[in-house]
Amino acid sequence: MRMMGAMVLFFLIGVQGLLAQVGGVTEKSQVVFQKDETGYVFLAPGIDLKAFDTVVIGPFSIEGLPDIGPGKKEEYREAYRSQLKSKLSAAGIFKEVTDDLSRASGPNSLIISGDFLALHPGSASARFWVGMGAGKAVVEIKTYVSSAEEKKILLAHHLRPTSGARGGLLGAGSGYEYLHKGVDRISTLCVEYIKRVYQTGQKELKK
Repeated sequence: MRMMGAMVLFFLIGVQGLLAQVGGVTEKSQVVFQKDETGYVFLAPGIDLKAFDTVVIGPFSIEGLPDIGPGKKEEYREAYRSQLKSKLSAAGIFKEVTDDLSRASGPNSLIISGDFLALHPGSASARFWVGMGAGKAVVEIKTYVSSAEEKKILLAHHLRPTSGARGGLLGAGSGYEYLHKGVDRISTLCVEYIKRVYQTGQKELKK
C-alpha cells in the first residue's frame, strides 16, 4: 500500500509539472533548447500563436559584453530589434508589430525580448594569417517570445553564427561586417521559426 501510495504521489507530481509547462514557462532557466534547421529552439506545449494579434519588440540586454567601440553594442542591439520588427511585419502573420513598449499589455499581445550573449568582431589579422577559426567574429543572441499578460515564455530561439576559416557561417568581410551579417542572419531565422510555429504549431525538429 505504501508503495502504491508513493507511485500515485509520483504520478501526480509529474502531471502537475507537465501542466505547469503548458502555456509557457516563467523563468529563462526553464527553457530547454533543441536543435532544428533555424538554430536552437524552444516551444512550450499547448501554444497557439494565432490567439495573439499584437507583437511588441521589447528590450534586449547587452550587459556584460566587452567594449567593441563607442556605441557599437547599442548599434547592433537596435539593428536586431529593428530587423525583428520589419521582418515580422513583412511576414504578415500578426495584425500589428511595434516597438512601442506602452503597447506591451493585454491578453492578445506578445513581447519579444532577449539577451546578447556574445558580440565581437574578432581579429582580421588572425583570420588572415592563422586561419583555422582563429580570430573569428561571433554573434550570439537568445530571443524569447512571451505573453504580455501572464509574462510566460511561449517560445524561444538561440543562434551563434561565427566567422572563421573561409568566413565560416557569415562569409567574407571585415569584423564589423561579420557582426552585421550575424545579426541579420539571426533575425531572419528567428522570424522563420516564429512564422512556422504560428502557421503549424509544430514542435517537431527539422534538421
